[in-house]
Amino acid sequence: MTNSSLLRCAAAFLVLSAYIWLFGITGVIEGDAPVAYADEGLETPRSEPEDSDEDEGFLSGTNLNINPVNDPKPTFADLPGNDSPALQEDYTAYADTIPFVPDSAEAEPAPIPVTTTTIPPPAATTPEPSPPAGDTDSGVTPPEVISAPEVTAALPPEGGIDIGVTPAETVVNPALAGRLTVQTSNGQVTDTALNIVSRIVQHEIGSSFHDEAIKAQAVAAYTYIMHYQSQGGVANAELASAASDKITGIVREVLGQAIYHEGSYIASVYYASSAGYTSSSANVWGGDIPYLRSVQTAFDKEHDPNYGLVAAFTPTDIRVAVLERTGINLTGDPAAWLRIINHVDTVYVGDMTVGGHTSFTRPDGREIPFTGRHFRDVMGTQKLRSAAFEFTYDSDTDRFTFTTYGYGHGVGLSQNGANILARHYGYDYKQILAFYYPGTTIQ
Repeated sequence: MTNSSLLRCAAAFLVLSAYIWLFGITGVIEGDAPVAYADEGLETPRSEPEDSDEDEGFLSGTNLNINPVNDPKPTFADLPGNDSPALQEDYTAYADTIPFVPDSAEAEPAPIPVTTTTIPPPAATTPEPSPPAGDTDSGVTPPEVISAPEVTAALPPEGGIDIGVTPAETVVNPALAGRLTVQTSNGQVTDTALNIVSRIVQHEIGSSFHDEAIKAQAVAAYTYIMHYQSQGGVANAELASAASDKITGIVREVLGQAIYHEGSYIASVYYASSAGYTSSSANVWGGDIPYLRSVQTAFDKEHDPNYGLVAAFTPTDIRVAVLERTGINLTGDPAAWLRIINHVDTVYVGDMTVGGHTSFTRPDGREIPFTGRHFRDVMGTQKLRSAAFEFTYDSDTDRFTFTTYGYGHGVGLSQNGANILARHYGYDYKQILAFYYPGTTIQ
């Protein structure tokens, strides 16, 4: 081989080596594209989470743009002047279809209040709406629910506020210039109203929810903050580090709109999922609030990802939790430890006995009745996700099996329910809010 041939071979080898080296560096810099998970109406296959402490999250394998970790939801117990401890609610996005059969199949559904009509709901003219394009849902109308509550949408005075902002920002919404303060787990945060509400919505439900559900969440969050502010308080909320352009744009459309009852901001509490019915404030925290009464949500059974989840506990799990949090030592046959006495709001466990006790005493001396809500607190609100539950004990496997319906305290706006009403039944955000907060107005 001649010298020139050797030189050409060496040059080719150097070029090839440089190409491989550069390609490798590029791959490292750019990295692999992240796995994208399609949003299919939140009806995703479930992968069972491993046992974890209450401070740990559950969605390690399914990304629906929902932040399930340490997700405190507003509660009526948080309101100024109420000395009840706040409940911390979390939610996940696991699908299940275990049928729910209430103790009393004959129970009459709670009536759904109807407000004055100015915006006719789409379901009134389309009893069985077609599902959106690409949606595989059957479009079955939930019985006795899908005639939407009619909405009183108060119009701004002539020449009043325009809640939208043009691309050139020629129309100014005063709410955009306002600043809000919220109390987070890391301290108080003050920012523009747009940023605060957008970050709350991003943390609570993310971008995968229907636009109208996002609007409903935004108005509820803003109203809740203003409810506190109007009483000289600071609302509890958790914030995402930043909000997406989609969330910020949708929040901008409705920022400044709020929900009112008799001229005042309402306590617009919300949570992950209801259980075929929402809970009333009276049966959860005490105090009958007209717009926080139980509403039937029959569509949960078909569509809600938290309907019919199963959790297993050993007798030791229950014995330890009850002893640590109530001081009661459970002994004898585990089959006799727990008994449900009645239900409230149709499907939620009311009074019950634990080890024959109808109540327990806290270290501060306060006597607490055993109810479904308090037993859920004892077991952990992530482990027992709703006070709407039923259970069995199998002596052969020495296991308690709990089936829960819904996720959270159940009072007010169901976040997954809002998504269902928007996606499957064509509700807009005002109809969603009027449904979950009956007798209110939006302006």
